[in-house]
Amino acid sequence: MALALGVLTQADFNEAMKLEKRKQYEEERRKRIFNAKQRLYGLDLDALEKQISEKAKQRRIEVECEKRYERQTQVMQDAIKAKELDLGKHKHAIESDLNYYRCRFQRKDQRREFDLNDPNWIKNSQPVRIADDDVNLGISSAQVFPGEDLGFKERKQRQREQQRAWLDQQVIERKQAEECRLKADKILQESIQSRDKRLEEMANSSRRIRNEIVDSIRHYNSEMAKRKSEERAQKKKENNEDDMAEIYNMLTSDMLTENPDVAQSKTNPKKKIAYMFRGMTPEELKKFRKEQHQQMLERETKKRDEQLMDKQWEQYALNMDRELMLKQLEMKRKKQAELQEVIEYNSILAKEQKLQKEYNKNVMNINHVSKEFYEQFNKTTR
Repeated sequence: MALALGVLTQADFNEAMKLEKRKQYEEERRKRIFNAKQRLYGLDLDALEKQISEKAKQRRIEVECEKRYERQTQVMQDAIKAKELDLGKHKHAIESDLNYYRCRFQRKDQRREFDLNDPNWIKNSQPVRIADDDVNLGISSAQVFPGEDLGFKERKQRQREQQRAWLDQQVIERKQAEECRLKADKILQESIQSRDKRLEEMANSSRRIRNEIVDSIRHYNSEMAKRKSEERAQKKKENNEDDMAEIYNMLTSDMLTENPDVAQSKTNPKKKIAYMFRGMTPEELKKFRKEQHQQMLERETKKRDEQLMDKQWEQYALNMDRELMLKQLEMKRKKQAELQEVIEYNSILAKEQKLQKEYNKNVMNINHVSKEFYEQFNKTTR
């Protein structure tokens, strides 16, 4: 088979996979389309659940991949950071060693040509002649040159003595300035002490005045408290007298003595004042009992009339129920008769329909379409 087909390339393999996948997809689509129950009654729940599970699985895989990528990225960053730290330490050590070597073995004064580039060469060199009788001078050598400064040491000595004199003069002046400063500080301290003493005297004076004011206020408050206590006692005495007078007036009032004339209204003779009323008189009670008895007799008569009316309504309701029952029985008999007529009519129609079907089968539908004719349709989904 391999010899007949030849060598398969990756493109051929991919094309075969695509064809197989398309064929499988077409087969699944055909099953869904030709499934009448699924097409008429709803969606393909199994396919939806499969898609949901696949998406959830894909989402979990993506989340796991992202977490794994994050962990790998973190590990790589930690490794890079550690490597950078190691490289920095190594570079720092190399630079330190290099600087130490340069400072120790490659200084400027260690070069071979340093004497040519020495900035202090003129300072460190010997003068042209040390004195007039210098042995280095020949017969034709010059003796005097401007700028030789042969009296450098003596001039330096005089300059140091002059600087020492100036320093001694500055020390003396500084001591005098220190004495003047101490004297001024002493005068300032004395002035501050006098000022503090004056402030203390003023504070004592103000404290004494404040104490006198507080004493006067305390005396005034005591007088006011005494006066208020007297006023309170006087007020309490007056309140007690007013209370006793009110109690006496209440005891002798018409309300507590239960005077019936007080409860009579001035505007309406038949009306009583509610908060002044203290009960009825014996004549009023007798009249009230008589009216109450009359109302009881009227209520009993009304009750008997109502019971009689209820009995009449119950009898009327029974008569109506009996008539309704008879009417329902009559309607039921009529409905049964109509139903029997419909059944007989349906049986006649069934016989006629049966005869019509036999006529169509034996006479009209002799050349009917076979099953193979319908099976040639709906073979593909396109």
